[in-house]
Amino acid sequence: MENFKEFNIKDLPQEFSEKLLSEIPDNPNFPKVSVILTTYNREYFFTESIESILDQDYPNLEIIVSDDGSEDNTFSIASEYAKDNPHIKVVRNARTHGSAGNRNNGLDYASGELLLLLDDDDLLFKEAISQMVEVYLRFDKQYGIIIANCTRSDDGFLSGQGLDESREIGFQEVLAGCLDGEFVTLFERKLLGQRRFNENLQRGNMGLLWLKLHKQRPCYYIHKPLKFYRIHAESLTQSLKYKPLEMVKNYEQDILLFYKERLKYCPAHLAKLCATAALLYRQGGNRKKAFKKILQSLAIYPNWLALQVFACLFLPISFLPKLKIRQRVEK
Repeated sequence: MENFKEFNIKDLPQEFSEKLLSEIPDNPNFPKVSVILTTYNREYFFTESIESILDQDYPNLEIIVSDDGSEDNTFSIASEYAKDNPHIKVVRNARTHGSAGNRNNGLDYASGELLLLLDDDDLLFKEAISQMVEVYLRFDKQYGIIIANCTRSDDGFLSGQGLDESREIGFQEVLAGCLDGEFVTLFERKLLGQRRFNENLQRGNMGLLWLKLHKQRPCYYIHKPLKFYRIHAESLTQSLKYKPLEMVKNYEQDILLFYKERLKYCPAHLAKLCATAALLYRQGGNRKKAFKKILQSLAIYPNWLALQVFACLFLPISFLPKLKIRQRVEK
């Protein structure tokens, strides 16, 4: 398992009131946090997930459960929780069926100053929200986005890669793909405004919306796992539903978004995105578009991946390895 220094709010490089630290668990005047728990046919995981939210040591919480039309007992279980807790609101998804529409539906009901999205098979560690809010207040709300790492259920390693200490993450770093893997994110609702995840893209391509938010406000990363990221048989089965020509739409949008900024600050990463799109086109049987993306990738920055994809143009699709892309499966 990766070795990392345990995060402690007192280790941060500026003065912070001990009184504030001691009051956070008990002071109801701290900013309300809305946790949007999206679910679909997960009665066997749902209880653990919502219990992990109810077990938080931060008191000023609102829980929005958005159900995507479950056919099992998930909605009934959620409704029972809501009967006993006025801070829980259970709603059915009135938007497009799927993870993006379900998240958007939950966001529509959120009223907190801060938002946190949670899938129905993941768990928050008890101190997750309080520690993220501590950082938010510690820097006088300078950081509109607070992220922390997660622990993978299958091997115990950190799911987020590329970072080894708690620190500010600049927009240029985000553009360059430094946030690689799964993280838990707390962010200001006012950053979101009326924007939502794109319900026409596979899995809504969460990264596109995150990029827009990172453009607005700086981010602080906590080098500590605050969420349990569950990898299970159903996740692996869903990941086999591989639709390259659907997935490439996400990459095309990603390439276009902040194209000039990436060309200036991180051309190598932009070239990699183009090469990845080329491979997806090839896997989907569209050699012409694959070739165009290869040329675009090499024109931006010479890279080995683009050359490998070029070689794939002459191989049968059955010989092409499936691309390992770090994306959550659609719930």
